[in-house]
Amino acid sequence: MDRVYQPNTPEVAHEVIDGEAVIMHLKSGKYFSAAASGSFIWVCVERQQPVDHIIKLFAEQYVATREQSSAAIEVFIKELLAEDVIREVKDNPTTTLLSLADIGGPDTRKAFTSPTLNVYSDMQDLLLLDPIHDVDEVGWPTPAASMKN
Repeated sequence: MDRVYQPNTPEVAHEVIDGEAVIMHLKSGKYFSAAASGSFIWVCVERQQPVDHIIKLFAEQYVATREQSSAAIEVFIKELLAEDVIREVKDNPTTTLLSLADIGGPDTRKAFTSPTLNVYSDMQDLLLLDPIHDVDEVGWPTPAASMKN
């Protein structure tokens, strides 16, 4: 059985906006973005496509060999796992294999670009702040004095 992954909900909130995957890890306070080929892979993971099928679709979507596609996808999935934004589906995943058209692939193949996961932690403190319990009387986003130390 081929590996299948899914977003690590409820710890992870995600959305694809104008071809860019925006992912927020609610427990770590980090947020992520992936555009182009990274967003394509994210959509496949979100729809619980087996890795081998993602490789096949990727090679159809991008001008890349199966070997290039496989290597790029494996690296990207390892990054997603390392950041705890996806998890493996263990209990007999029942997946309908999607076609390129099902996930919004264009009619023409695109130039190959390695998928990139951009990681942001600049708002980590604010994202982890409990807006009811951890704020000053001024309100969010001003942390309580005990949180500033």
